[in-house]
This record gives sequence, structure tokens and C-alpha cells, in this order.
Amino acid sequence: MRPAQDLLPATLGRSLLAALTTFVTLLSWSGFAEQPSGFLVPLFLACLLVALVGAVLRAARLPVVVVAAGQLVVLALWLQHRLGGHEALLGWLPTTDSVRAVGSALHASGVAAQSYPSPVPATAPEFYPLLVVTGAATAVLVDLLALGLRRAPLSGLPLLAAYTAPVSILDGGVSWVTFAAAALCFLFLLAADHGHRLEHWGHRLSPARGPFDVSRDGVSTGGVWSSARKIGFTATGLAVVAPLLLPTFHAHLFDGPGTGTGAGDGGVSLSNPIVDLKRDLVRGADVPLVTVSTDDPDPSYLRLTVLNSFDGAAWRPATREIPRSQRADGETVTPPGLLRGVARTAHTATVHVDRSFASRWLPTPYPVTSVDAPGDWRYDSTTLDFLSATDGQTAAGLSYRLRSLELRPTATQLDEAPAAPASVFSSDTALPRSFPASIRRLADRVTAGRTSTFERAVALQDWFRVSGGFRYSLARPSGTGTDDLVGFLGRGKDGRVGYCEQFAAAMAAMGRSLGIPSRVAVGFLSPQRDARPHTWTYSSHDLHAWPEMYFDGVGWVRFEPTPQTRTGAVPAYTRTELPQATRSSSAGAPAAVPSATAPTRRPDLQRTVGAATSSPTDRSRVGQLVLLAALLVLAGSLVPRVLRVRRSHRRWAAAGDPRDWAEAGWQELRDTYVDLGRAWDRRWTVRGAARRVAASFGDPGRPAADTGTDTGTRGGTAASAPEAVAALHRLTGLVERARYARSLPEDAATGDTVRRDVAACVAALRAGAPRRDRIRAWWVPASVLRDPARDGGRASGLTGLRSTTVDRAV
Repeated sequence: MRPAQDLLPATLGRSLLAALTTFVTLLSWSGFAEQPSGFLVPLFLACLLVALVGAVLRAARLPVVVVAAGQLVVLALWLQHRLGGHEALLGWLPTTDSVRAVGSALHASGVAAQSYPSPVPATAPEFYPLLVVTGAATAVLVDLLALGLRRAPLSGLPLLAAYTAPVSILDGGVSWVTFAAAALCFLFLLAADHGHRLEHWGHRLSPARGPFDVSRDGVSTGGVWSSARKIGFTATGLAVVAPLLLPTFHAHLFDGPGTGTGAGDGGVSLSNPIVDLKRDLVRGADVPLVTVSTDDPDPSYLRLTVLNSFDGAAWRPATREIPRSQRADGETVTPPGLLRGVARTAHTATVHVDRSFASRWLPTPYPVTSVDAPGDWRYDSTTLDFLSATDGQTAAGLSYRLRSLELRPTATQLDEAPAAPASVFSSDTALPRSFPASIRRLADRVTAGRTSTFERAVALQDWFRVSGGFRYSLARPSGTGTDDLVGFLGRGKDGRVGYCEQFAAAMAAMGRSLGIPSRVAVGFLSPQRDARPHTWTYSSHDLHAWPEMYFDGVGWVRFEPTPQTRTGAVPAYTRTELPQATRSSSAGAPAAVPSATAPTRRPDLQRTVGAATSSPTDRSRVGQLVLLAALLVLAGSLVPRVLRVRRSHRRWAAAGDPRDWAEAGWQELRDTYVDLGRAWDRRWTVRGAARRVAASFGDPGRPAADTGTDTGTRGGTAASAPEAVAALHRLTGLVERARYARSLPEDAATGDTVRRDVAACVAALRAGAPRRDRIRAWWVPASVLRDPARDGGRASGLTGLRSTTVDRAV
């Protein structure tokens, strides 16, 4: 009796390993949702289905395309059972209604992906099918490359794409544990592929096998696995540890209050500007801190830094990696999101920082286009604030020159701005999972009836300044955590009383809850005119905080929620009444949002759903996973064809004389014959092979129909393609002379004549093959998957063919 393990398909182990590698890689998607089990459990089942179905179909020795198609069919039935089983026949067999239900579920999933930043809340489970479908497609592609085409290294491409998505989207990236586990699984998959190839060395002759391939005869692969374990653990360990040892400039900002210390290029810890802000505002003396000489007749806000990360405890600058190329020694990058259509005026200025102001940031207007400051100061390309990269370096006593832009966007430009790109939206709308639902509801009530992102932003500003009943006072304790915001926004004893810190932090948090990219800026308010011409002074009492919100095409825009008693007028673009046409077009669009989907947190999507979903700037990167998966599937399906074309090109490129051209042409003819489903025996003589090729010719003017028959020759007759027969006769004669003649004249043939003869033979071969064989030959050329010269024996290449022919001639 055969052992139970010998009854299992031979490829089952490698299929399960490929599925495990895919699933472990997909664990990196956990941060896309607050409740990742909603899509990870179905993804585990999908990967298992792909492995089992693939192993069984491969054991039946079915073609690679049939195996992949079978996996997709089983996955499609399983997915429609999950998403539309209530409409399916017996819960599994598709019907029109079940297909429509699946389409609706996928559409709702796409809308949810576009509507929420990562992590998508647990209250939006309609988001999960998108990840399940994308992950299942990735599993099929990995299985196809690693086992179907036996190109395990290429399977790393879809795995890398799947891993790159969360690394580039999620704030904080992916856990090193997930990376290490995925890397180890992939290395073991490579080892399994190498071991499988090694097993075929030294096969002993065995009786004919049954319909399923369960044979495991072969040499031991213990050495392969021993080396794989050593290399795998060593390489993965180095990949995890090495980044910790490499020197890079990390700005770990706001690890705590007070003055920090630096560590050169290895890191810099900066003091908390919120603490300094409150301290300097309440001090008695108004100390001059910054003097600016500028051609701007009315300078205003001067920025120090940006707080763009909110963890529930406080607003802080996000961790930054700033290379040396971003030093304050000339031109900076273009301000994020700013396009040409916005009115602007360029200004130059010379800034002098008083010796008493030991700031770790350079005071600059926003946006600044050029800064030339002594020392090692570097800027963040996403925020355009400048920070010290040297231990102990401050701006005290520093003088430097800069150029900046005064932007004058219109209310219409801001109201009609498209949705923020995913790179901005994902990070600058992120809120902690513990963010109070009461603040979300309050933001919805305050902006009720406002249809555009800009209208909602202005509504928040007006509520803080006018209708919300807020009062400015420095008596409130410092703090921007969620508990502080709940107390500040409430109507209790200490509610709705505070200073700029609370107003800016609260508006930015409420803006994020509405899906508006928001952050907090800290710097100076309005300066006082100096006795010297074109000179202005910012003092300690001018320190201020305000929110900035992003509008694509304009960039980051300042708002002013702090009451008028402290700040004066609001920005001009927030005081302008929108044209009536703009209001009407905005008001009518929300009806385009399907009622079956959850309310979106991106009002700009509600306003113009049709246009937004087709715009690259309106799609989140989570939603782009579907497009990425489709491109990967297409790329994977083209791999065999690309390899076939590359082999042909290299073959012709390497030929330099008639002998080489003859061999190249014969090999090209042989590969085409095999691609079309014919068996090529290396023991054939040149003329014997030519007779079989000619018997498969058809008339290129009338290709064979796809009759589904298999008669052995499957073609027309030699008389149906006389030109091809003549070309084959010339090629056969040239090959025989090239192999067996003592010498071959240089004018025996040219590369062009040989290629024309081969092209005529190839056209006749394709014409004599059924349509399905022609399609298979294009998409899955068999000559790429196996060496045609090995068919019928274990000799390799044309050398074996030549030696057999010589033996028979003798």
C-alpha cells in the first residue's frame, strides 16, 4: 500500500508555500482598516483556495493557462457566494441578480476606499471586498509565476507591489515583524523552486503514471534547504538590523517639552513650540525677536514650524527624514499643490534674529522659494519649514536672505479645487482611533448644508470667530489632546474659552474629521513697523498658532479661527461671497452619490463624484490597488511572450555568417512548431523534421478554423502553401550544408533571405493551426516553458540533433 503522502499532488507543498508567502505579505495591509480581520480572514481562505485548486489541476497535467483560469473561476464562484450568495442559485451558481449584487458591492467598496483615510473605520465594512479581490488576484499571479511558469524569482514583483502600497500610504509604515516573515517565506519559496529543479536530476525509469502526477522520485534536496535556512535567516536579519545602523538625518520632533539636544546627522530632538508659545505670550515684557527688511508693504504671518501629526495627546511635527540636498543654501522646491493659475507677488527680505531668540527653526514666510542662511539648516519639502541639523545650532543672532511668494487665491478657485492627492489626504486627515465621536458630530452640525470643502472650512472658521460663542483668554492651561479639545469645545464652566493654541488645534482636528487635509502652523502674527524704512519687528507677544488646510491647485491655505480681538480680520479669500452659479452647481451634485454607500468624509467627492473618480488626484492609494492588480495581472500574462520575443531577438542578433543564420532560422522554425502544440523529437533528421513541418502548413490566405480536432498533423497539405514549401526547401538545404559541408561560402545566404524564408514558413505553420492554438502560442509559447530540443530524449540543443543525424548518415 502506498503511503498517504504519496497520494497527494506533487506540487501541493510548493503551492501552499506560495499561498503562505502571499498571505504573510498581505498582512502588511492590516493598517488599511481599523478591523483588519474583516478582510484578512477572507484573504486567507482565498490564498488557500488558490493553492489547493492549483495543485490539483497541475497534478492532472493541464496547461498553465487552464490552471490559472480554473483558479480564477473557483475564486469568482467563491466571491459571488460571499457578496451575492443571497441572490445566487443554491447560494453558489451565478444569476443575473447575484452578478449585479457583486458589482454593487465592489462599487460601494471603491467609493468607501475613496471616502476614508487609512485606517478605514469599522463602521464601513463595505470597504473590505476591494482588498479581498485585489489580494486574491495577487495570490493567483504569484502562483502562476512561481509554479505555473516556474519563475519563482519573478513572483517577487507582485509581492513587492503589494508590500509597497502600505509602506507608501500608512503613517508609520509596516511592522518589521511582517517584513521579516514575508522575506523569509519568499526566500523559502525560492529554495523550494530550486529544490524542485534539483529533484529532476537522475530520475529513474518508472512505469507509466496515472492521470495525476504524484511521483516524488528524485535526488535528496536536504542540502538546498540547509543552505536556504542559513542564507534566509542571515539575509533577513541583516535587512532588519542594517537600517538601524546606517546614518540618516531623522528629525524626531517633540519627544517632550523643553529644550532638546541634537546628535548631528544621527537625529535631532527639538523643543516644543506650544510650550514656548504659552510661556512667551503670558510673560510681562514684550521682547523683540525678529527684524525683517522687505519690499512687502504689509508683511503678515511669519512661520516657524508645522504640526502635522495628531496622536490624540498633542499636535506634533511628523517624523522627518531630510537629506543634505535640502539645505537652506538657495532655491527650494515648488510649494506643494501650487499651480500657475494662482495670482502671486514675489518679495525679497533680509531677516535678522535677535540673540535672545534661541529658536531651532528659521522664521520664514510661507511659501518661501529661496533661503540662503549660514550653517546647516534644512527644509522639509512637504512643509517648507527650516530646522537645525547641527547639535547646539540655533537661529540666535543669525541674519539671512530669502525670497517668498504672496499668494492671492480667489474664493472660486478654492471652492472648485479638486480633491487632494492621496499623498496629502492619507497623512493629513489621519486621526487616532480614540478620536471622540462627539467632535465628529459637532463638525457635521457646524457645517451642515455646506456642500464643498472650502465652504465647510469657512463655516468652521466663522463658527469659532462669530457664532460659536468663543472667547479669547490666556488663562486657559496649555494642551491640544483630545480631552483638552472636548473641554474647549464644550459648554461647561471652562468651555469655549482659550487662546490661539486651542483654536488652531480644534479647527484642524474638526477639519480632519470632515476629510479636509489640515495641520497647525506656529509662528508670528502681525509685526510692528520699525523707525527704519521697509523694516518690521516681530516680538514675543506676536507669537501665534493657526490652522492650514490643503486645496489642490493652491496648496496649503491659512485660516484664522482665533477671535478678532486677538487677530484682526480673516484672510480676504474667506470673506468673498461665492458666485451664485458656483453655489448651484455645488448644491446639486450630492445626489450622484449612491444611497447604498456610507456617508463620505470627503465632501469634495460628494460634490463631483463623476469627475473626481476619474481624476488621479481624487483617488486614494488604497483605491489604486485595483488598478495596480490589473496591471500586474497583465504584466504577468505578458512575461512568456516577452521572453519568447527576447529569445528570438538575441538569436538573430548573435548570427554573423551563413552558418549562424542557418542555425538561427532552424531554431526559430522549431520553436514556432512547438509553440503551436506540436511535439518535436530531437532524433529527427533535418529532412525528417522538414517533412513533418511541411505537413502542418496551411494557406496563409485562409487560416484553419478552430474545429477542436486533433488529427496529429492538424494542417493542410504542402500544396496549400507552395511558397512556404519552397522556403522550407531552401532553409533545409542551407542547414544541411552548414552542418555537414566542409565549408560554406560567404554568399551562400544572407540574413535577410534566411529571415524571409523563416517568416514564410512561420506564416504557413500558423495558418495550418486552429485558432485556439494560435492564441495559445502567442500568450503562452511552449518553447519558453520547456526546451524543445529536449523533447523525445535527454540530449540538449541542436548538438544532440546534429549528432544523431551524423550517426544515421554513417
